[in-house]
Amino acid sequence: MGSNDIPPAHVPAHVVSMCNLFLMIGGGLWTLSYTLYVRESFKTRSYGMPLFALALNFAWEVVYGFYVAESPLEKSVFILWLIIDCGMIYGMMKYARNEWSHAPTVGRRIVEIFIVMMIGATLGHYTFAKWWIENDINKREGKFYRGVIGPDTSELGFWSGCICQVYLSTASLCQLIIRRHSGGVSWPIW
Repeated sequence: MGSNDIPPAHVPAHVVSMCNLFLMIGGGLWTLSYTLYVRESFKTRSYGMPLFALALNFAWEVVYGFYVAESPLEKSVFILWLIIDCGMIYGMMKYARNEWSHAPTVGRRIVEIFIVMMIGATLGHYTFAKWWIENDINKREGKFYRGVIGPDTSELGFWSGCICQVYLSTASLCQLIIRRHSGGVSWPIW
């Protein structure tokens, strides 16, 4: 998102290069975190990413990978994250019952609960992205979408991703307090 953008003339060339470098570093670290979540899940027989955060995350990658992103590189990164998410989802489905022994009904129905969360999160992300794109939110010179000057999809990704990240961070801390153990996570993930 934003790989087709043309910066204004007053923006020095090094700014674009630095933005791309930081984006690659951030994307690489995010991929590493996802991979560590999967590894820790199987190592500790638990799941690390809180349920709704995982649903939001999976939905974000579905919507942005298949609907919003345009370039093959952007799409391939979202698809890679989606595949790694499947490992986190598998770990959650396999070990969640252990974490919900205090609420056996939830433990038994965790897959159905998660599916409902994923459907809701996907509809929410899709609706927000569709609204943003169809209403040309933040349309300005240099911001191209589907071949024409259009909405700022970089900012769309920022705001929707920010909501997911704030929820993930908050829910992860709450999960740690409620569980009273760090199963499914490790210091490198944090």
